[in-house]
Amino acid sequence: MTEAARWLEQARRDLDDARFAASGARWNLACFLSQQAAEKALKAFLYARGAEAVWGHSVAELSQEAAAHDAAFGA
Repeated sequence: MTEAARWLEQARRDLDDARFAASGARWNLACFLSQQAAEKALKAFLYARGAEAVWGHSVAELSQEAAAHDAAFGA
């Protein structure tokens, strides 16, 4: 499994867990897991685009890095 695939799989699991938490009105947990899913999906994208190391936890900063590879992230 590639690094990108590993991050994307974890993002999918976090999003699934966020949906489950939301269905039980566990809003704080759903929000946290949603942020984690977004962060991990962005890291997966960056690894898939050839990044050798991706650091940080800010979705905004990771989105800016992703925008350097695809302008759709800057929209």
